[in-house]
Amino acid sequence: MTGNVATTNNGFFPDDSCQGRCDSPLDKSKTCQCNSACVNYNDCCWDYSTLCLKGSSPQTCQDFDDVTSQLWSTDADRLPTDAVRVNYQADMGYTTFADKASQKLFSYVDQTRLTSQMYSTYMALLNNYDPDKYDLETVTSHEKQEEEAFLDAILSTRPLAILYEFLLCKNKVQDKSDMRTLLRRLWFEVYSRGSGSSVHDTSGFEHVMVGEYKSFDTVSGLHYWLAFYEKELRGQINYYGRTCRTQTNTACVAFEWDNRTKKTSSFFLRSSPAFDIAIYTLCFIMYPDADCPVVIDGSNLKLQTYSKDGHVATVYIK
Repeated sequence: MTGNVATTNNGFFPDDSCQGRCDSPLDKSKTCQCNSACVNYNDCCWDYSTLCLKGSSPQTCQDFDDVTSQLWSTDADRLPTDAVRVNYQADMGYTTFADKASQKLFSYVDQTRLTSQMYSTYMALLNNYDPDKYDLETVTSHEKQEEEAFLDAILSTRPLAILYEFLLCKNKVQDKSDMRTLLRRLWFEVYSRGSGSSVHDTSGFEHVMVGEYKSFDTVSGLHYWLAFYEKELRGQINYYGRTCRTQTNTACVAFEWDNRTKKTSSFFLRSSPAFDIAIYTLCFIMYPDADCPVVIDGSNLKLQTYSKDGHVATVYIK
């Protein structure tokens, strides 16, 4: 899928839709098309197969690899490579755990790229969580509003539209309202992480997109690059070194946060929160508690998913 990201009047998915446009002739004023030629020209709207091919039997969904690849290629809010500079400094093995880096992991991030609604609604969520395990997470009405604002922001992006079309085709969701409910349950409903505990002390979003404490000396989660950067910027994280061979778009690192350590944590680099939520949700739904093969910028990767009581326990790059 190509073209610029469009927003809807109601803040839910791009409006470059095939609604009422199936089999219409070429319209150059539109960012995408809704006739059979669009398949050859690779300019179909995100919901073409769902709305315009309903009469075909059986319905053919996109290949999973193609979906994962498109989630990355259509992430219009991802920062360009020159907007983020990473300084790995030292490699370290999993068994030789020590601070080998004298400087920060992120030597430069273009802050002007982080002022959009996409990033501001994500940033607003960072102070909503108590990182301590077994501490009750109390979600205020204001925090719920911030969660809904974040959902509004990501659901107006093309990666989430692609995810929606695929899940709809696979009968994993019934409509847009169902999609939003699914995201809210997977990512924002609080639940008990500890075995045998009844304290709702965590959520999928807190664990993956923010990070939390596993114990008095160990960190858990934190699989989003911007969460790492923000903590490092505030002096809360001490980067130790790189823990595996990385690519342009991924990193795996060891670090200390608030006197607690993590021997290795992985995340995509420069990606928007919409992309991470989309790819992690896709893998969680289609490959629950399993390896999930994805294609990112032409590279084959594997993500690992784990669930807890129907919620995201974790998703990360292996």
